[in-house]
Amino acid sequence: MIGSDVMDRPRRPRGWGSGAVAHLVLAVVALILMGACLYAVRTFTVFASPTLFLAAIFLLVVFIGVLVYALLRALTLPGAMLRSLGASAWVGLESNQYVVRFRTTGSPWVRWLRNRLRLDTPTGLWLTATIVITAIPLGNFLNLAFAVAAHGALTQVDQRIANLMPTIRTDGETAFFASATMLANVETLVLVTAAAVIILWWKRERFLAGAVLATVLLQEGLYDAIKPIVGRARPDASLALLVNTGPSFPSGHVMRATVAYGIIAYVLFKTFRSRAARAATVAVYLLIALLVGLSRVYLGVHYATDVWGSMLLGAAVLAAVVGFLEIAARFPIVSGRRRPVAPGRLLAVVPALGIAFALVAAPFLVHPEDHPAPPRTQALPSLDTASLSRLPVYSETLTGDRMEPASFVFVGTEDELVHAFEGRGWDRADRSTLADTLRAVAVGFQGGQYRTAPVTPAFMASEPEAIAFQQATASNTLRQRHHIRIWRSSYTAPDGRAVWEATASFDDGIEFAGAAKIPTHHIDPNVDAERAYIIGSLGYPEHLVPLTTPQMGHNGSGDEFFTDGKAELVSLQ
Repeated sequence: MIGSDVMDRPRRPRGWGSGAVAHLVLAVVALILMGACLYAVRTFTVFASPTLFLAAIFLLVVFIGVLVYALLRALTLPGAMLRSLGASAWVGLESNQYVVRFRTTGSPWVRWLRNRLRLDTPTGLWLTATIVITAIPLGNFLNLAFAVAAHGALTQVDQRIANLMPTIRTDGETAFFASATMLANVETLVLVTAAAVIILWWKRERFLAGAVLATVLLQEGLYDAIKPIVGRARPDASLALLVNTGPSFPSGHVMRATVAYGIIAYVLFKTFRSRAARAATVAVYLLIALLVGLSRVYLGVHYATDVWGSMLLGAAVLAAVVGFLEIAARFPIVSGRRRPVAPGRLLAVVPALGIAFALVAAPFLVHPEDHPAPPRTQALPSLDTASLSRLPVYSETLTGDRMEPASFVFVGTEDELVHAFEGRGWDRADRSTLADTLRAVAVGFQGGQYRTAPVTPAFMASEPEAIAFQQATASNTLRQRHHIRIWRSSYTAPDGRAVWEATASFDDGIEFAGAAKIPTHHIDPNVDAERAYIIGSLGYPEHLVPLTTPQMGHNGSGDEFFTDGKAELVSLQ
């Protein structure tokens, strides 16, 4: 009969189907987004956009985690089938002489290893997994801390990012990041922690209430203990919008965002049963951690590696605490009973309360303002070749790769410099803010004109250019332009006037550069021809001085250039 045939059909293993497929789809999406983040990291390294560069690195790590999680879930969801396959494989392995020897040996280290892989004890596989997962970010944090303490190459990238920040800030972004940093101020931390503890205590989840409070106190004590050990100084006050004293590494605000909001997010994740609610919980937590981290760099109170180190250390602390809570939920290790996590959805009020408080309180408690410092200069004895050899010669990328040598040395005030160019039809480039950079990219692809478009930031002696000028060609599109980047050096002429250095090149079109195919301008390799064009357009006589030797090289996007190594010495009037 039809009914009996239907009843006799074998059932598909429980868990197989839509759940596994959904996680496989999630893994594919995470892989695609990882590729996009890798592309973004390379792009924003070339374009020197620190905020987007840091965000891309953070999201890359997040999507790696999502990929691993999705693959593990996709493999474990078809549980009945995999257990059956595992049991069959074990039956065959049981008779293997090496497996038999391993199972029956009396060696203490073999017994210890077996015990570490047991599922029926709190000191078995769960503890082993907790230690391993905790050790990964902790090991990376220690490596980073040693690199920072030893003033490794990463600290030079830190300094370039810190030096660039004052040139790209806007009033709107400053207000936004002031609210973001308020999310992890001590006032918000106390409010959020107190609210979480009170709600958990009221819900009779006193073990969890104690765990949340202990975790917050642990992370506060931990970063306070590490700061003086590393002893890293804060970025210079002239680069910051907020004045902070004390050591810089790691960032306390980022530790709070990672750990305090992380433990609350974990409890909420365990409370919710809906996948959408769980995904929203994780997304909000990651967004808070990202915004707080970016705000500390944007406001100039921390270096980028301070933020990254705090995220690594915070992840290690959070992994250890979550592992302990997961073990406590499965084994009677505390007061002789298990401690499952089920506090109720009311806890979702806590992060919402923290966000609302930050938005309201930031204008009253966070007061960003510039703290300019007088330039520190030293006088050159003369303007001959020997004295000019003291100047830094090469421009650099954000990561310190060498680019073109200086092709101009200007002597004079900033007003004289601006008048010399603008009086001859050159346009001063806008700052490389996010909005102006995106506008330039859009206009460039459309073939339009943006006469004051920002140039890609470059560095000399870790400082970004102070001024940039450009001039349109007969094509009257952003795809082609003459342009020059100018840095103020730390030297003055014998008469006290400022000494400026500059690199120049001609953008002859748009290209997709490098392996990542980044859209950017392509330069004419003959940078000396651009030098000659500019000195002619300014109406100054040629006065070439040797700064380096004839050479060939590549700029930040990989375009070749060649030069005779000389620079025009221009005394401005």
